[in-house]
Order: sequence, then C-alpha cells, then structure tokens
Amino acid sequence: MSPLTFASIETIPLVLQLAVGLLGLIVSVKGRARGVSGLMVAAFAVMLVTTVLAIVWQFLSLSVSDWVESGGLSVDGIRTIYLAVAIVFDTASLLSWLLVAIAVVKSGRPSRPQQGFAPPVNYPMAPQPGYAPQVQPQPNPQAQQPPS
Repeated sequence: MSPLTFASIETIPLVLQLAVGLLGLIVSVKGRARGVSGLMVAAFAVMLVTTVLAIVWQFLSLSVSDWVESGGLSVDGIRTIYLAVAIVFDTASLLSWLLVAIAVVKSGRPSRPQQGFAPPVNYPMAPQPGYAPQVQPQPNPQAQQPPS
C-alpha cells in the first residue's frame, strides 16, 4: 500500500473524533442558553482545532522522506519537528481536558440566586390549589420513656 493509503486509513479515527467534537460543540452551544458553562464550548473548540491540525499533520508528514532526500533536514531535525508538533498537540489536548474538568466542577455548584429573586431556604411555600397540606403527627415523647 502507498503511504497516502496508510495516512488515509490512519485519519479515520480522527475524522470520527472530528464528527463527535462537532456534535459536542453544537450541543454545548445550544446548552449555553440553558446555563451550560462557556468553558465546555471552549473545550470543544480546542478539541476541534486540534483534531483538524492532526489530520493536516498526518498528510503533511507524508513528505518527510522528501525532506530527508533533499538534504534540507537531518534525522535530528525531523525528530525536533516531530517533538515540537507532539508538544503542541499534547498541550492542546491537556488544555481541552482541563477546560472540561473545570466546566464539570463548575456545573456541580449551585448557582447563586439573585437578591430578592428566590425565597430563603427554609421559607414555607404556599400549597398548590386543590391540595391540603400534609401534616405528620408528632409522637408523644412521654409515651416512649420507660417507667422508673
């Protein structure tokens, strides 16, 4: 098989990841109206950019043999390029996962109600029309004590 065929096969998981990331971005943007954190939108945006760059890098790296043959790069130069690209991709991946983690932690906290908007925590609520309040009978504390 040719290197282009191998590169095409290797990009299949990246294309699937791109589709899932795009779906996640759409869902998080729509959820933004319902209070989903903007950090989740940013995380999906970083993931999408990183995935697109990984696909581009997959096909760009096909010409490594041409770089070596032209004498423009040595093996150490190619290693340096691959190391730099790996650091950029790993840093972007770490950033996106960090944004997801912060968004999840932030979404677990109860939001502060605006002053005068919500009743206090132990404030008795009015019963719904047509429903009588349910009152539990209180046990008599004297009946539970053993005789002395």
